[in-house]
Amino acid sequence: MRNVKTLLVITASMLLVLSAFAGNVLPQRSTGLGQEVIPATEEQMARTADRNATNSVNGTLATISWTDGLTVNTNFGGWTGDYFFEYFVPAAGGILRSVDFNFSDLPAVTGGAMSVNVYASNYDWAEINTEAIADASTSHLGYYDEASGMEVYGTNWVQGGINGLTGADPDFNYDPLDAQVWPFFGAASISLEPNADDGGWVNLDLEATMGTTYEFAAGDTFIIVTKFSGFPDDADGADYRMGFMSAVLHYDRQPGLKFYGPIGNPTGRLGNDDWGWYIRSYAWDWIANVEYTTDRGPEITDVTSLAVTLDQGARSVTAKVTDDNPGGGAFGVDSVNLMVSVNGGDFSPIAMTANDTAYIGEIPGLAGGDVSYYVEATDVEGLYSNTIAATMTYSVFVPGSDVLVVFNGGALSGYPADYYFGIGAYSTYETLYFGHDVWNGEIIASLASAYSTIYEITTDGPTFDNRAVIAAWLDEGAKNYFLAGDEWFGALTNWTDGAYVAGDFEYDVLGIAYIYNDINEDTGADAIEAVDGNVLTGDLYTAHTATGDTLLYDPAYEIGVANWLDGFDAVDAGDVNMTTFGRTSDLSIGLNRTVGDDKVVFLGFDPLSMNASPYTWYGFSAESAQTKSVYWFDILVVSTDETAAPTTFELGSAYPNPFNPVTNITYSLPSAGDVKITVFNTLGQEVTTLVNSNMTAGNYTASWNGSNSMGKAMPSGLYFYSMEADGFTATNKMLLLK
Repeated sequence: MRNVKTLLVITASMLLVLSAFAGNVLPQRSTGLGQEVIPATEEQMARTADRNATNSVNGTLATISWTDGLTVNTNFGGWTGDYFFEYFVPAAGGILRSVDFNFSDLPAVTGGAMSVNVYASNYDWAEINTEAIADASTSHLGYYDEASGMEVYGTNWVQGGINGLTGADPDFNYDPLDAQVWPFFGAASISLEPNADDGGWVNLDLEATMGTTYEFAAGDTFIIVTKFSGFPDDADGADYRMGFMSAVLHYDRQPGLKFYGPIGNPTGRLGNDDWGWYIRSYAWDWIANVEYTTDRGPEITDVTSLAVTLDQGARSVTAKVTDDNPGGGAFGVDSVNLMVSVNGGDFSPIAMTANDTAYIGEIPGLAGGDVSYYVEATDVEGLYSNTIAATMTYSVFVPGSDVLVVFNGGALSGYPADYYFGIGAYSTYETLYFGHDVWNGEIIASLASAYSTIYEITTDGPTFDNRAVIAAWLDEGAKNYFLAGDEWFGALTNWTDGAYVAGDFEYDVLGIAYIYNDINEDTGADAIEAVDGNVLTGDLYTAHTATGDTLLYDPAYEIGVANWLDGFDAVDAGDVNMTTFGRTSDLSIGLNRTVGDDKVVFLGFDPLSMNASPYTWYGFSAESAQTKSVYWFDILVVSTDETAAPTTFELGSAYPNPFNPVTNITYSLPSAGDVKITVFNTLGQEVTTLVNSNMTAGNYTASWNGSNSMGKAMPSGLYFYSMEADGFTATNKMLLLK
């Protein structure tokens, strides 16, 4: 990308940044060879739901699985030479008897196979937050470059991007596997032949297959590793694909890793010769069937999962706590506590009261911020257990604006998020000053009702299906709704073309009668056209035709994702604001319409990704559709060139406040001079300096991203910022939440 992408564009007036990994989660589409990650079908998900009726093996006493309680709806695939990894932590000592693998895809030709090994774990690096880097280029751990090819074991380790992270040891080999513990030599092998269901449950019985089982002690982390095999080096097409049912999971340490081999990924996972292990934000639907042979602490299940809320009152948590003691010790639960942390503080116990096997605890009310909680229990023998590995979180959200920007499926800060409402080119830019909050979780009804305008940007594919909530919110009347991004339709329709009728969200709200998925089939930039005279795109048409440019849609260049452009037939052709060249004729790709007293914009593409040949970045310009929508919705507060010249020194309030990850501090200078703005902690220690220079008179904004002068992230808590300028001093406070 050109250097223009490194500009800092300040997104004004963000109140609070949150994540909510729950609800109706949609699968993400892969941009890789043969589609590595695709949605599961209804039939595949039905097989997943039936797993407890199909996986009773060898009379085992317990199962260990990461996918319990998760929405298992993703078909995650690989090819010959690819490995999959998942770790498990047993609650007591015992024996691993068997493993169940939930296959989402079997090869269409005969000869496929999978080997299975169990390893001890080397995957416990305190300096690396695996949730924060999952799926990114920095999650590349590396591989062994051996005579036999790229391997998960050997002597010649090739480092990956993880070694360059802040805090990482640049000389350490981040190999996640310790010694092989089962079988002692070789590997178990499973044949993966085609079947009528193209998948299903496959069981590996350790003793029946290799004559031995794997014995473990309580708390021993063991890793199950599989490798796909059976096909030649050129077998990289869809017919040779093998895959597991999977679920999106955000947790540190992420349980699922994949090793990318050269057959399915001839140039590396991201095209940079970057083969080997990657940390992924998915859990594979595998079940370790174990027989516990020693006593264990109480078993804690069915812990209440609390969603993000606007309610500031107390909230109840229940859990089922039982004591079985497989080793034959005394039975009975002695005490159960709900462990609660507020805004990143220490965990404190709240006693839970019993009602048979159900235990209930109450988290006190909170006037905004983040809560983390887990359950701990002790039995009458003093054996202890907890759910800290599955710590739950929720946030109490406090709206601070009338406009909400939702990044549904994309990061909510950095590039490209910070650029959607910046306008300019190369070395100059302007920020649209309209107060707005930012969100990247599921849109809940109480959240939507707090706003009159919602922007929902799905970038290269949505994570959540918000249709029902948005439809009900629009029924309240006098709302503005903007929806834009690639693959919104595909994720909801499994990339199937089709018609919409009255009663459908697409027809009633968006004004779309028929959808054509993937009209460009991921082939580079597409010629698109704005509609002359349209309130959102008329100026874009005038600007690019005046210079003789060809307007292009090019997300591969602008935001680094594949182009899966969709077209549609509009209910009313007069609503259309953007078109492209379709399969047999020009197709609509964007529209804006008025529905009653609501205003609705739909762009079936990422609006930041418009450019032209010769190059002009129209997605980051005053003519962009999202910029024009701010005016059409009448939510603009003031533009930079309309700001009045200041007459006094002033240090404004931080906004948003509380904040995470960035807050903006406004300040005014009536005359030129030296200015210094410094951040301090509650002990009066200097954290970082935001401004220290000679400046001309004017209105300014400084931003703080919660890091100290060395770039290290600071903990949650209260901070102060102070301004000194020509004898003027002022200090204000701000609250960092994580």
